[in-house]
Amino acid sequence: MRLKATFLFSILFLIAAVHTVSATSVLPIEDSSLADQAAVIAEGTVTGAGPAAASSSGTGRPATEYRLRVERAVKGDIQGGSLVVRVPGGKAANGLTLKIWGAPELRIGERALVFLVPNGDGTYGPLHLALGTFHELRSEGRRLAVRDLSEVYEVEPAEDAAKGVRDLERFGNWLADRAAGVEREADYFVPAPKMGVAWEAFSYIAGIKQRWLEFDRGQDVVWRAHAAGQVGLPSGGFAEFQNALKAWNDDSATNIRYRYDGTTVVNTGFQDFDGNNVILFSDIHNEADGSFSCPTPGRGSGVLAIGGTWFNDSTSPAVIGGADIVINDNAVCWFTSSKRAEQIYGHELGHTLGMGHSCGDANGGPCNTKDKSEALMRATAHNDERGATLGNDDKAGILSLYPDPNGSGGGNSNKPAGPSNLEAQGLSRSVRLTWTDNSSNETVFVVEMKKGKKYKVVGTVKKNVTTATINGLAAGKSFTFRVKAKKGKVASDASEPVTVQTN
Repeated sequence: MRLKATFLFSILFLIAAVHTVSATSVLPIEDSSLADQAAVIAEGTVTGAGPAAASSSGTGRPATEYRLRVERAVKGDIQGGSLVVRVPGGKAANGLTLKIWGAPELRIGERALVFLVPNGDGTYGPLHLALGTFHELRSEGRRLAVRDLSEVYEVEPAEDAAKGVRDLERFGNWLADRAAGVEREADYFVPAPKMGVAWEAFSYIAGIKQRWLEFDRGQDVVWRAHAAGQVGLPSGGFAEFQNALKAWNDDSATNIRYRYDGTTVVNTGFQDFDGNNVILFSDIHNEADGSFSCPTPGRGSGVLAIGGTWFNDSTSPAVIGGADIVINDNAVCWFTSSKRAEQIYGHELGHTLGMGHSCGDANGGPCNTKDKSEALMRATAHNDERGATLGNDDKAGILSLYPDPNGSGGGNSNKPAGPSNLEAQGLSRSVRLTWTDNSSNETVFVVEMKKGKKYKVVGTVKKNVTTATINGLAAGKSFTFRVKAKKGKVASDASEPVTVQTN
């Protein structure tokens, strides 16, 4: 299963950014509601991890099981001092990987505070996925409780975002008091550590570059809607979903060919790779642990929608084989208009195409430019009636995945996307460079070094290679480099330059 670069990397970015990344749409949930909905709240250490047996996964879908040694039972009756947390997603018997965006990932040896609901077979599921999973992070002598929301799309900003982060010990005491019937003000927020972050523009979902290959062959990727429809919307959600598909298809610079093919009742959700790409309503297969809560129309909390892709991670980019979108039960109370539904459907479809967030999360950084702020793929939904409308940043990002040779992509749709995140390490008489590959059609990468006022080519590497070593340099001197992607004679924009001194 393809994981994010490092677990700690995601947690550190989360604290620095406050908001977070991805394909599972949520509305922020108050700590009190999270505590009241959980059957069990436990703090402990992860002692084991592995794939769930197909016969024991409950739903039939691939799942990962984590064993937690319970060191503090905050709420609920826990037998034997340990429990098993079953998280959706993992490697299937057919070799494909099911990725449920927003499903928490744990690592052996880490400590966590988890909010759980029973599965009925002695195991537990994470309540509201990543919203109900807190990881312990130590900073300046404190034990902090932080969520990895790097794969979560916040439809509305969290009200507690400006309060800081949770002190784990105080948070646990507050939860224990609430479980015992004692309600009091939250006294567990502390200032977030200060960390520097360099932000890019558009991003790929969870840092994993994925794409459909059908478009390159001129083929359609077919989507259907479950026949039950979205209760509460005049068209059953079918018209809104078609408008969301059209928004991505109408980008003339790309070769995207999503096709709506009516309704279906044949779909197993994330239980199996059945070859059907379907939007399902009201969580008919119980894919999301916990229900969406909406005491007043247009306002609510919890998981609103879940997006997932089946992909083959043995290639780079990974090849998408199928995808589904699941709208949670009771989510209709948030869809107070067709345009609000279109926006969520369109955003989730962007993730099924491989797009991450433009801004407002741990990867995209702040929405501090007009292009990022206007993007459909920003991490927080727009509070208006724009529906599924692509912004400039959406178009730039999706063009890097699906350029149409016959399209109108800025005058030359064959132009590769430029590399980013260029870093340099000074060695003895040499420099080692690494960068992020943002293009899908490059043939080589070209390394340029600044000589006087101009840059000159000092090396090339093959496509998909993201590192190069430049030798024969003077020791103890400073050098400035940049990198470009090239397809034939067409070069991308250059990366941001980096200056480094040799040893």
